[in-house]
Amino acid sequence: MIKNKLITGFLTGAVALSVAFTGVAPEQAHASASTTKAVKINKYYKSTATVKMRKGGSTSFKQVGTLTKGKTVHAYKRKKTKGTYWYKVKYNGKAGWVTGKYLKKTVKKASNASGNAIINAGRQYVGTPYVWGGTTPRGFDCSGFTSYVYKKAGMKTLPRTSGQQKAAVKRVSSPKVGDLIFFSANPGGSRVTHVGIYAGNNTVMHAAGNSVKFQSLGGYWDKRVISYGTTR
Repeated sequence: MIKNKLITGFLTGAVALSVAFTGVAPEQAHASASTTKAVKINKYYKSTATVKMRKGGSTSFKQVGTLTKGKTVHAYKRKKTKGTYWYKVKYNGKAGWVTGKYLKKTVKKASNASGNAIINAGRQYVGTPYVWGGTTPRGFDCSGFTSYVYKKAGMKTLPRTSGQQKAAVKRVSSPKVGDLIFFSANPGGSRVTHVGIYAGNNTVMHAAGNSVKFQSLGGYWDKRVISYGTTR
């Protein structure tokens, strides 16, 4: 009986010392050790089932969306929780974590997937006021909008101005969805004064006039196109 009390007392003291020195109980420390810090990645995955998108990288977080089976998505963060990899993805304009159990690595349609991620990231800001020098959802100018949207979509970080962005991307002869379009102030001009994002079907998504909007490239804008650029 005395021996058992001594052992119990020793174990209780050890736990108390552990908490005193670390501030974390042993069971909490084990839980923390089973979750790794999120790291940045740039990969594409296809969902093998319809899965829940969660606010954080485990099933304990609330659902923020649903990733449909068969969809290819761009994953830009990864972490490991209790032996399972979780990936942060963009889908239908929402960002969330999905379990790696139902994701298959792919390179097929990667360009389209990233392009759609860019458009989805920007679509939610349609109607945001145009503000000279603006770089946040309180107000954007043209290059502030493109750089903000690319960052939200997990793409390459773009420089601040339209001219700098033109110099930072790879020139292409025809744009794909999500690529940048550079414009001059006048038809046939060569000096970059404006930038937008190609949204497909001969349309551009950009901060122009008084707000962020989708517009046709016909008429006014196509006469002022200087070049197209991609980060992919």
